[in-house]
Amino acid sequence: MATKLLLGLAALLLVLTGESLACSGSTCSECITSDPSCSWCAKKDFSAPRCQNYFSLINAGCQSDEIQTISSSITKTVNDDVRDSKGKNRAIQVQPQLVQISTGIRRKETFTMTFRAADNYPVDLYFLFDSSLSMRKHIASLANLTDDIGRSIGDISSNYRMAYGTFQDKVALPFTGISPLRKANPCVLSSQDIVCSPPYEYKHLLNMTHEVLEFQTIVRDTKLTGNIDIPEGSIDAILQAVACEEHIGWRPESRKLLIFATDERFHIAGDGKLAGIVFPNDMKCHLNSAGDYVMELQQDYPSISQLTEVVDKHEVHIIFTVTDNQRPLYSELSLRVPQSTVELLADEGTGNKNIKEIIEKKYKEMISEVTMRHSDVEGVDIKIKAKSDSCERKDTNVCKGIKIGQRVDFEVEVLVTSCPPEGNIKRTVEIYPGSLSKDKMILEIETHCECKCALDENTWDKNSDVCNNGNGTLKCGQCDCNAGRFGQTCECDITDTGTDTSGCIPKGSNSTDAECSGAGTCVCGVCQCDEDFSGPYCECNDKSCGTFQRQLCGGVRGRCRCGQCVCEPEYSGPTCGCSTLNTTCLSLDGKLCSDQGTCECGECRCNEGYVGLYCENCVLCGDTVCDIPDYRDCAECLLRQKDPNGAGDFKDILDCSSLDCPERKLVKQFEENEESSVCSVKLSDGCFMNYRISTKDSDVLIEVFDKKQCPEPLNVIPVVVGVIIGVVLLGLFILLLWKVITYFVDKREYSRFQEDIAKGKWAQNDNPMYKGATTTYRNPMLDPDNL
Repeated sequence: MATKLLLGLAALLLVLTGESLACSGSTCSECITSDPSCSWCAKKDFSAPRCQNYFSLINAGCQSDEIQTISSSITKTVNDDVRDSKGKNRAIQVQPQLVQISTGIRRKETFTMTFRAADNYPVDLYFLFDSSLSMRKHIASLANLTDDIGRSIGDISSNYRMAYGTFQDKVALPFTGISPLRKANPCVLSSQDIVCSPPYEYKHLLNMTHEVLEFQTIVRDTKLTGNIDIPEGSIDAILQAVACEEHIGWRPESRKLLIFATDERFHIAGDGKLAGIVFPNDMKCHLNSAGDYVMELQQDYPSISQLTEVVDKHEVHIIFTVTDNQRPLYSELSLRVPQSTVELLADEGTGNKNIKEIIEKKYKEMISEVTMRHSDVEGVDIKIKAKSDSCERKDTNVCKGIKIGQRVDFEVEVLVTSCPPEGNIKRTVEIYPGSLSKDKMILEIETHCECKCALDENTWDKNSDVCNNGNGTLKCGQCDCNAGRFGQTCECDITDTGTDTSGCIPKGSNSTDAECSGAGTCVCGVCQCDEDFSGPYCECNDKSCGTFQRQLCGGVRGRCRCGQCVCEPEYSGPTCGCSTLNTTCLSLDGKLCSDQGTCECGECRCNEGYVGLYCENCVLCGDTVCDIPDYRDCAECLLRQKDPNGAGDFKDILDCSSLDCPERKLVKQFEENEESSVCSVKLSDGCFMNYRISTKDSDVLIEVFDKKQCPEPLNVIPVVVGVIIGVVLLGLFILLLWKVITYFVDKREYSRFQEDIAKGKWAQNDNPMYKGATTTYRNPMLDPDNL
């Protein structure tokens, strides 16, 4: 019981201290603007401090009818129900339409607004096609699909309009041929026997219309043209089609969709200088009554930033339908142009039915997501949070996944942070769904920075006896002295400021103490504090508080009062650095700290074994921890510190000074731990770095093995000698093998030759040319009878 009592007293003391710090000011206006909890006592004779909270003033003897405070009110002045578009009644998608708020400084006012995607909402479609010869098949497909497109959009909204325009390029060298022959027929040099219309950069052909047959006729009659270089004047044409609202017939309250089609890239700002066109684009409409762009030769192509500004201003969604080879370029363009997408323009043979599908897809995307935005007004802070369960993620200004006719509630939080300029107590804020600023809610904020008793002359006591026999007017319980008079009761004259300074030194202090704590001037026994100092004796330094994110008390998170931060309700801590909300702890799937921790001071405090911004990484779950780059870099930097000379072995882009690493240490060996495994990372020099990550009481510890594990260096000389010997031996082996093979081949051939000789039979009768002897001679000396 004693413990609870002490805790209660401590809490009460903290509250009282906070209120005393929050409430400050020597006038009624200063008091009520110092904090929403502060009030001012306008009683004539009141000895206690006049600036306190309401209950403290009541306890001090100030009557309730003499207490000046600011009351707040929220009035939904125009609050028509959301509805669909029907007949002459236009659709209403935002409710309420006009809200009036009466409030004071730093008073948080909250109300609910509703958005409902209306059925049959106006839709304007503008088809902007490249009229070059290569786009002939796509234009013909558009004409054939007109009925299908009309029916498709009609299923979503019968209140639709369609318009049409074409473009090519500036009629000037080196973009377009300007010879009489090329001007008469830009396709004269084409391999196809086609007559094209004279060249132009942009031509608006049909205003917004609901007549499908008229649209189809205009598209079918499109005249093709041509130019010399490859890029087209695409950006110039888009800017004119978007900016010329009156010429084209864009309706202010409609959803605007521009379908752009081409098969080539585009010119950008600066290209016009090639033709001597140096004046920059002025982002204005320059169409004549015939729909021709009349400034194409007077001003350059627009820049991407100019196109972005115009598209965002007029709230037009763009679909870049391009061929496959141009998709990368237009994807980069789409990243810079708001509310735009890139789709593939089908090749010949598919019928280009995807144009119809692309429009359906884009329109459904437009209505399935709403982003609530607001105009920026100085001194007013607006926060918009989705509160409907149908939204994918609450507490943001974006709601996805909605359907036509579905209501979505948003909580609007209004906080006035500063008084408006003198003489203008009302400020106006517009809240609207993105790309539909015409369907908006007007928020009129009336800020009260002055007390009623200071504005109502009927409550004043002019030439009051309290103010030194009529030397001032009694306002809000205080004397407003006449010119030349000073003091709490106007007792001092300008020529004699008084010599009594006892009122400028706290009671009980030494007479040698500085007047007004050395931070002010004593005038007629009252301290007039220097800038950034406050208190009856200027004892409070209102700039001596701690900083958060380089701002005193976190900037808008709190205010510095007498050296201590007085935080707004959603923040806490000595420097207001802790958020009392848990929205910053929600993971992408909407879970608080991934269900693996608690949200403290706006940050996740993870359970043991889990790390990450939302406790999404499990340290002890297999090899997942080894894939966390920050831990790997922290381990690498620790090993680098041990071996500075080996820094070249590490990644050159690694900046160790920018890392926020947990506790790390070098170890000679890893202790046994079944819950965490050792990670091994290969470095650029071929060595391996080994480290292990473990947790204890939600704290992460990185243990790094103090040596890189490198393979044994290779002895090059034996390898080179071995390679040489191997090559020589291989050569000798091949030579010997060749010699053996040739020996046996030659021996076999010689044996065959000998066999052929042995088989030969030579005889006379075998020779057809041989003739026998016809005469026989005998040598008588050799006759045997004569021997």
